Parts: sequence; structure tokens; C-alpha cells
Amino acid sequence: MINLSRDYPVLPLIILLSIVFVISFSEFWAIAIIQSPEVLKNYNFGSEAMVYYGGEKYRSASTYSEHHLALALITLSCIAAIVGVMEKCNSHKVFKSYLLVAVFSAIWLLV
Repeated sequence: MINLSRDYPVLPLIILLSIVFVISFSEFWAIAIIQSPEVLKNYNFGSEAMVYYGGEKYRSASTYSEHHLALALITLSCIAAIVGVMEKCNSHKVFKSYLLVAVFSAIWLLV
């Protein structure tokens, strides 16, 4: 059973990770699965400016989609781990330590 008074500090983190998951998976879906020519044309994959400003993930459409799939899977596993810890943890000290690790992981993931 979820103890909402204890779990309130975790809810913003779960919401943030959920937003990152939705954005990453939608990018993967649009580029790798749907492969709309208009969307692919708008991204200008492989152009010197896109690679310079956006990084190596803009080298090709497949690299970009693989990057976003990996990001979506990482955020989904973080959400699952947080929910699992919330369900199993009875001690507030242990819960706070896991929460601290989750926050640092989210910051590392977003930077």
C-alpha cells in the first residue's frame, strides 16, 4: 500500500521522469517507426551545423533514434526502480537514501 504522506517527495521525480520518457519515446517513434519524410527532412541529420550544435546523435536518423530509445528505456527503468523501492521500503532512512540516489540519477540523466 502506498503511504502518500511519505511518498509526496517522490511524486515530482516520477512526473519528471515520466515526461522525459514520453518525449524520448515519441522522438524514437517519429524517427524510427513512422519515418515520416517531412519530419526527417526538418531535422537535417548529418548536416555540419546540426552535428556541431546538437552533438553526435545528429549524425544520422538511426543514431538519433537509438539515443532516444536508450534514454526512454533508462527513464522507464528508473521509474520502475523508484516504484519498487516505494513498495518495499518500510524504513524512512532507507527510503530517503534511495530517494537521494534517484534524484542524483535523474540529475545525471538530464545533464
